[in-house]
Amino acid sequence: MNRILKRLLGSLAGLLIAASAQGEVLIIPGSGNPEYVLGELAKAFNAQQGQHRVSVPPSSGTAGALRDVEQGVAILGRVGRPLKEPERGRGLSYIALGRDAVVFVAGAGVSARSISKAQAVDVYKGKITDWRDLGGKPGPIRAVGREATDTSRQSLAREIKEFADMQFHESIKVVHLDPQLIELLDRFPTSLGVLNRSALFAATTPLKLLALDGIEPSIDNLAAGRYPLWLEFGLVHKTGALGGAAKAFLAFIQSPSGERILREHGVMPLAAAN
Repeated sequence: MNRILKRLLGSLAGLLIAASAQGEVLIIPGSGNPEYVLGELAKAFNAQQGQHRVSVPPSSGTAGALRDVEQGVAILGRVGRPLKEPERGRGLSYIALGRDAVVFVAGAGVSARSISKAQAVDVYKGKITDWRDLGGKPGPIRAVGREATDTSRQSLAREIKEFADMQFHESIKVVHLDPQLIELLDRFPTSLGVLNRSALFAATTPLKLLALDGIEPSIDNLAAGRYPLWLEFGLVHKTGALGGAAKAFLAFIQSPSGERILREHGVMPLAAAN
């Protein structure tokens, strides 16, 4: 019996050692805003080391991230905004990753280079319908909108108040997920939409970033406060519940390599943890 027990204990020890050597698989669900750039960070992290694996699944929204972290389904969740006070009161912590410009973006067939705040309002109210009125070659503006709860639209409404409770013209198609918006921008060369800049790297056509009132959505203009539209995204976790894979991935994001990837995608890194 002792020999059998020793063998069982030896086998169990071997399994534990093997599990430790394999590391953890860290799945980070949540918002579509940081989905693309976080996926690029995960690829670089996975290639750099062999102990842990990080996976960034398709968007389930900020609400999905909060739900999965609170229920213990996920260690880390990705969110398109800082936590609200009631959410912090539920034992959640927030780690800011970056500030990303929210941009008006046009399809590959558009030659216009800029849009004003007043023009943007008129487009979504159906008063401007052709790109020639925005200084581009003639063509119908196929504008795509987002619901009022979308983080990009909320960022837009902070600067252009009319977007807070605007009733879009009936010609405006409203979508609920970033991939749906990007698909329409790719499909229709004269389309127009609003999205955070880094998410647009998922596009398959050369989309056009429009300056706002002549100001380009660059990191320098964002950092200097000249470009006014932006959102902040980050990660959430249960306070005090970070595991080895999560800590290692966060350390990589805040390393020079991680910050370089953020900047390459137009994101201004934020190292502050809240």
